Amino acid sequence: MGSRIHVYPNGSLAIEAVTEKDAGDYLCVARNRMGDDAALMRVSMAMEPAKIEHRQQLRTRVPYGKDFRADCKASGWPVPRISWALPDGTRLDSAGDSGLGSSGFLLFANGTLLLRRAGLAHAGLYTCYAHNALGSAEMRIQVTVVAAAPRIKHKDKTSRLTVTAGDAALLDCEADGEPRPRISWLLPSGETISSSAERHSLLANGSLSIAQAGPPDAGQYVCAARNPGGGDTKLYELQVAPKPPTINGLHGNRTVVKVTAVRHSKKHIDCRAEGTPPPGIVWVVPDNIFLTAPYYGSRIAVHENGTLEIRNVRPSDAAEFVCVARNGGGEAVLVVRLEVTEMLRRPTFKNPLNERIVAKPGRAVTLNCSVDGNPPPDVSWMLPNGTWLSSGTRTSRFSTGSDGTLSIPSPEGSHAGRYRCAARNQVGYIEKLLVLEVAQKPRILTRPSGLLKAVSGEPLSLHCAAEGSPKPRVEWTLPGGRVLQRPQLSGRFLLLENGTLLIRAASALDAGNYRCRAHNDAGAASLAVAVAVTARAPRIVARAPPAIRAAPGAALQLHCVVLGIPTPEITWRLPDGSVLSTARRGAAVELLHPSGTLLLRNPRPSDSGAYECTASSPLGTDTAVTYLHVL
Repeated sequence: MGSRIHVYPNGSLAIEAVTEKDAGDYLCVARNRMGDDAALMRVSMAMEPAKIEHRQQLRTRVPYGKDFRADCKASGWPVPRISWALPDGTRLDSAGDSGLGSSGFLLFANGTLLLRRAGLAHAGLYTCYAHNALGSAEMRIQVTVVAAAPRIKHKDKTSRLTVTAGDAALLDCEADGEPRPRISWLLPSGETISSSAERHSLLANGSLSIAQAGPPDAGQYVCAARNPGGGDTKLYELQVAPKPPTINGLHGNRTVVKVTAVRHSKKHIDCRAEGTPPPGIVWVVPDNIFLTAPYYGSRIAVHENGTLEIRNVRPSDAAEFVCVARNGGGEAVLVVRLEVTEMLRRPTFKNPLNERIVAKPGRAVTLNCSVDGNPPPDVSWMLPNGTWLSSGTRTSRFSTGSDGTLSIPSPEGSHAGRYRCAARNQVGYIEKLLVLEVAQKPRILTRPSGLLKAVSGEPLSLHCAAEGSPKPRVEWTLPGGRVLQRPQLSGRFLLLENGTLLIRAASALDAGNYRCRAHNDAGAASLAVAVAVTARAPRIVARAPPAIRAAPGAALQLHCVVLGIPTPEITWRLPDGSVLSTARRGAAVELLHPSGTLLLRNPRPSDSGAYECTASSPLGTDTAVTYLHVL
């Protein structure tokens, strides 16, 4: 029956996508062996001609560069076919390729027309057509693309700008407009530029930059901003002022220098003049003679670059030579006082050795850098922070003399460091180092909290760490008046390099007041230390009974507990006359404990007899005797 017409098992007939051709009579026949039956059905089609909503002509304004969208909604049966006629005669059909073409138009299936980034060429009449078998309709839209004419910001009737020759000139020309205006400049030479060229740079905002402006750049500049909506201009009057001359890079109307030349030698004196326009150079030599560059005489010449040359220098050339540089911006003068010497000598220091100087705080100090040479050398000083000072410099902290001295009126800790003196003349260069220390009064860092207690016979350390600049010297005064002034490592009293006083073995006689004194060139500091020495004579506080009976082979302890300061030495004298000491204890049968207890591991009858315990120290002795009878 075809792909659009279907007959279902229940006898129904279905027609898909009905068209006007499907109208007419349809006969349904039912048949079997018993007979047949039929039913006639007539189908008619409901048709509606194409119709567009808002058919009246429309007018719309589209900003330049913006998107434009026009809807063309149509109804009717059969479904109308939609197309658009563009101002240039091009026709877009929704049944065809409606993609975005090179013209920037996009036609959707529902009839909507989209234009990306409208331009002036897109203005005009747009017509939408809708048509089907029963008729057609159309809609017109008149599109106007609106552009904003350029407007230059901060515009004055005439802008005047004056720059110094050699400096950069910036002429502003920032403009608004839609589409974005194109900027061009009309130069005084009549040339028009719209992009950077040579010394003229056209910036992104339309401003014009002129590098190293000179007199030829002076004149009228016209900035023109244009777009399809119109144009705008701005007039500049640029004036280029002459740049006053400078000589040898020195800024100032008049500069005086001293120059030395050796007799019979050739001497060149520079007069390098700069300025805009280039300055003219004239030398005024003795007898008021004017020499304009370039000039070439038999003995004196002025080169084109302004350098004065004197050949075969004579003593009579010792005079003033004046160089004058002049242009429209002014003039500069260099006065050269020429001295003529017989022989050149390189600089030499009167004291060539490096020096170390100690200054007292607040008391003026002078660093001397006396130097000989011909011509007399120029002396300069480099400070510890790297700053250079030339002769004749005076600040609140330093002053330099013409004789090569550097004076510090009120030294303090921040002035300490390495100073470098340099001497230079035409023949050579030398330098030397001077190390400055600013003295600081000693300060003792260790302070005992009170009475210092020592034990008789034990070593005792008395500390006296001190700081200062220069490094302090430490001395100790003992209670008896004896003074230890320098480190020593022999005897009972030792004075160490760090200032500590060590007593090898303290005794009661060492008690008393000790005084430490730290001193240097800036002053002294002292420390008193009171020492007490503790001592007790030996005393036996726990001892064995006077007589003891013991069985053979049974281990036995004989006690001898002793108190005393310093710790006493304990000895036992045995019946056979041998002696055991806590300092030398141990035997095959007997064992002496450090506490003084004597252990008899396996006593025998032959061990019977008197056992004598003796406690001794430098302060005295104590004795206890026990008689042992081994049965």
